[in-house]
Amino acid sequence: MAESGAPCARRAWAALTATPSIRNAVVQVCDPKGETLFEAVHGLARPDAPMTVSHRFHLASVAKTMTATLLLQLAEEGAFGAKGIDAAYAGFGVFSPDIMARLHRRDGVSLAHTITLRHLLTHTSGIRDAMEDDANTLGGPAPGSLIGAIRSGKSEAARFWRPWSPERPEDASAGVINLFLATGIADAALSDPGTRFHYSDTGFMLLALLAEKITGQSYGVLLHERIFAPLGLADTYLAYRCDPLDLGPKRTPESEFWSDDLPLLESGVSLSFDWGGGGVVSSALSLNRFLRALLAGELFKSRGTLAAMLSWATPPNLEPPRTGVGLGVFRTAMNGVELIGHSGASGAKMFHAPRGGFFISGTINQSSGPGDWHWPIARCWVEPTGGRS
Repeated sequence: MAESGAPCARRAWAALTATPSIRNAVVQVCDPKGETLFEAVHGLARPDAPMTVSHRFHLASVAKTMTATLLLQLAEEGAFGAKGIDAAYAGFGVFSPDIMARLHRRDGVSLAHTITLRHLLTHTSGIRDAMEDDANTLGGPAPGSLIGAIRSGKSEAARFWRPWSPERPEDASAGVINLFLATGIADAALSDPGTRFHYSDTGFMLLALLAEKITGQSYGVLLHERIFAPLGLADTYLAYRCDPLDLGPKRTPESEFWSDDLPLLESGVSLSFDWGGGGVVSSALSLNRFLRALLAGELFKSRGTLAAMLSWATPPNLEPPRTGVGLGVFRTAMNGVELIGHSGASGAKMFHAPRGGFFISGTINQSSGPGDWHWPIARCWVEPTGGRS
């Protein structure tokens, strides 16, 4: 490479942040010991606050890796029995039998009883994504999806969304799983469980509900006590939580998250619908700390658990740059550079380069921004080995 390391990253960062649609951004690259290799910020976190490297931001789907870590911790403790994550979700009584049967119906036949925790963790359950899909359309987001409704300016935007309200199962406004059931999305399952990949936030909502059912504790408390507090991530928490936690003084506000030209937080949009699929707020520094600890085995009792998490599957319909799906984590590759970790629809990134040894986390806080913004920076520490994988 003609240029590498921090000088290369500064050039890539300057090119990225010259994009007018990116109002604020932060990135931090560190080595395996946590020593900073490169960090940079851009713009205003809020109108009266310049962006800093310690600013918190909404992680969106990056938090799925945290949900998966929590589920694997519970599996290590025997919470799911001898089958562990290969146990059937229906066996744990999260939903009544009739509601459970409705979670996956295809051509009028329910296969919900065959969905395992592994299917949910690897997005191979066959169920649609209530965030982006509706009963007739995949992604877009679809008009009848939750995100579709929010973008169209409906009242869903400011509503506090619970994950599930069992007392009002047919009320689409009562909770995310309620919407999934009441609007017919659940009745349009895409495939038999275990046969193909389809990204689904719904599955991770179900996993977080399972963690609460098994432990009797709230999802926010579980994340705090099992992951955030042990790692000293004082700036990391579940947003829109229902349970009070003493988070200490907030040194900086959450940075603004934009959808095209709409500042979501200033506009009063509630991101509470993300919850188990991506409801965590953190900083670039803390994300790198979390991923370093995770890949070092600090969050599991057994190295075998980490190996299982990083056992890559390539189910049908998995598309580049993803080259493998693990348990709440992805292997990705572009232009000969391989990264493992997770992205979020908010523009958030959390990745590790196995060959380069470094960690890169940050956000551009823009849902419609370039989804590949981290690759030019990552390439500054990895000599490419070939073309796009």
